[in-house]
Amino acid sequence: MTFPKLVRREHGTTRHQDTLSSVWLVLTFAVITVNQAFAVPDGSAECMACHEDASLKDAANRSLFVSQAAFDKSIHGRMGVSCVSCHVDLEGFTDFPHADRLARVDCSTCHSDARQKFETSIHGTAKVEGKGEPVTCVACHGYHDVLEKSDVRSKSHPMQQANTCGSCHFTQVRTKKGGDFVRGYLDSVHGQAISKSGLSTSATCATCHGAHAVRRSAEPGSPMSRDKVPNTCGQCHSGILLDYIEGVHGKDFEGGIQDVPVCTDCHGEHGIRSPQDKLSTVHPSHVAQTCARCHDNQELIERYKLPEARLRTFEGTFHGIALSYGETRVANCASCHGFHNIRPSADPKSPIHPTNLPATCGHCHPGAGEKLSAVKIHILDPRAANYAGFIVGRFYYYLIVIMMSSFVLYILADLRARLAEKKKP
Repeated sequence: MTFPKLVRREHGTTRHQDTLSSVWLVLTFAVITVNQAFAVPDGSAECMACHEDASLKDAANRSLFVSQAAFDKSIHGRMGVSCVSCHVDLEGFTDFPHADRLARVDCSTCHSDARQKFETSIHGTAKVEGKGEPVTCVACHGYHDVLEKSDVRSKSHPMQQANTCGSCHFTQVRTKKGGDFVRGYLDSVHGQAISKSGLSTSATCATCHGAHAVRRSAEPGSPMSRDKVPNTCGQCHSGILLDYIEGVHGKDFEGGIQDVPVCTDCHGEHGIRSPQDKLSTVHPSHVAQTCARCHDNQELIERYKLPEARLRTFEGTFHGIALSYGETRVANCASCHGFHNIRPSADPKSPIHPTNLPATCGHCHPGAGEKLSAVKIHILDPRAANYAGFIVGRFYYYLIVIMMSSFVLYILADLRARLAEKKKP
């Protein structure tokens, strides 16, 4: 049988790979052990003789203390990296103490690929463009206590990224959208999943913006550029991405139309909240206004021949009026048109296709038949849509106006008579 053979082949390959990995680890460990046994002393002991003193400071009163315990636990300490491996200008130095200022550590000696990406990033070019000092490796990874990103204590671990990036972006870095724009991540559904639930697989700064090759969102190469946002969000929300690209918005997006809404247009950017959150842009109380950003935009309506006055014609209906009074269980745009896989009414899979309307209306109105589902919602011309209903509506409108006016006149006449009665001697 084919399946058992496949399984045996896969297991055999895995054992072979595991054997090679084990051999490689043993050889690597042996080489490190031999090097440590026969290598010339690297001077680290001499360095720590001074730098493990917690009171050691430079001329500018900055601490020069290096914790031997913290370094030993770091990824560099566990790999046997010596002080002079990074501080290369001290190699072979014996006339202590050394100069106050040493050459800047060049991490690219070992991490050339990361350095190459970093140099073209917005962080690496900040100083060149007059935006201040560029971000350095130690700002994100630490100094002598660098840990691998898989370590929950590492500054680059998902659990710590908000604080690491926020050390600059919450206070020092200004954006056109205001100081709290980036800070909004902390209260977002993604930020809360990490800080409150400890869900380290939730989206972090690096998930959306990248790690070393961070670019401005407006740049074509950025994962947050408009033409890449759906696929960036789709890394985690793959099912929603599939729905989106099958819908009318996704098809236009793949067709290269720049005005089509992407994830961030509806859900926001850093401050993305759950649809159940009243502050969310996709909460039932806000859905109509969110959709209206495009569907009530006259320029877009004319450019793409869209139906007009979608918001106004909704707000005048029972659903719209009830929603305006705070009844969030009433139908909104998404209730009828769908969420991510919105389709044109002519599509047989659309919830507002004539054959599907009874079922769509039936979600809120059990037993809804074809007559109820045939009622128009977005009515631009009430007289043409239902002349008899228009006449009845007008009759009641004028009747109410006349009755209220009569009551006001009666009250004023009665008040006048009472005042006149009081003035009599």
